[in-house]
Amino acid sequence: MWLLTLLMACRSTIHMKVTVPAEVSIESAITKIAIVDRVDSEYSKKAIDGFLNIAQSADTVRFQIVDAQQIYEDLAVPVNGPISNEAMKTLCTKAKVKGALVLHRFKNDSDMDVDKSTRTVTEDGKVKVYSIYTAEYTSELQADWRFRGCDGQTYDSYVSLNSGNWSAEGDTPGDAKSNLGAPKDLDIELSDELGESYFRRIAPNEEEVYRVPYAGPLRPKGKRFRAAVSLMKEDKWHKAKKMFVNNMDGFTGKLEGKAYYDLAIIHENLGDFEQMVSYAKKADGILQSRKSEGYLEIAKKRRNAQRKLQKQMNKAEDVNSQDNH
Repeated sequence: MWLLTLLMACRSTIHMKVTVPAEVSIESAITKIAIVDRVDSEYSKKAIDGFLNIAQSADTVRFQIVDAQQIYEDLAVPVNGPISNEAMKTLCTKAKVKGALVLHRFKNDSDMDVDKSTRTVTEDGKVKVYSIYTAEYTSELQADWRFRGCDGQTYDSYVSLNSGNWSAEGDTPGDAKSNLGAPKDLDIELSDELGESYFRRIAPNEEEVYRVPYAGPLRPKGKRFRAAVSLMKEDKWHKAKKMFVNNMDGFTGKLEGKAYYDLAIIHENLGDFEQMVSYAKKADGILQSRKSEGYLEIAKKRRNAQRKLQKQMNKAEDVNSQDNH
């Protein structure tokens, strides 16, 4: 048992934040956009807030965002139907933007049910039966987003969905509903997430991932290997890289493959995805394990994602110089 505990303690999990590209690529020249809420309800406002909040906290700035609600309202666009091409040109000119994100429609389907059931308990040797009420609230929200160009073109049309189910118990139907909370508050919570999900669709965003490097053998032969891994855990990536490279002659057999595996992780953190793939290939060629094969696939995906991200940020990096760190 002590040996298993020792081995588990030697495993090093490295947590890292990576930037992933947007699901859809909006024309790179569009770096400044207006945001418009055509629904103007409490729920649609929260969806807009969700989009703005995640945009403001993102490390990678794809779009500068302008609140153009008042400009839109001054245009007196009919409620039904899309914003006309002429109106789009006027909105873009007045807001000084190159495109507009429009929350076009919003739908909320919800249902509240209260069910009665009985429960049996034994107290002081006596069996008692009492009633319990369960309030259940189900809600599904849909936000219809349109990403429009200033000449009237539609770059993206997408419906984001979010749903939830809540329940609470009480001695009476009223108690159960009271314990559940206000359905309106629950819907607003769901609405906020609709904006966040659409942001991830059109803009690069960050996510947390983890990697588990090989720790190296405990015997003296693995001393330098373990020292390099310790540097990785301290985020000293260049020093860790140097330690591995300078000692590769001393790593043979499977240990060499494990060193290549860890070097791939190092280069992932350094942002050198070509080298990441190269080392991941070498590692898998030697180890031929499920772990090395899986990380090779991750390396290829990271390289492709970075290429896509660079294209998406090609123009935005020049225009959006602010840093949200």
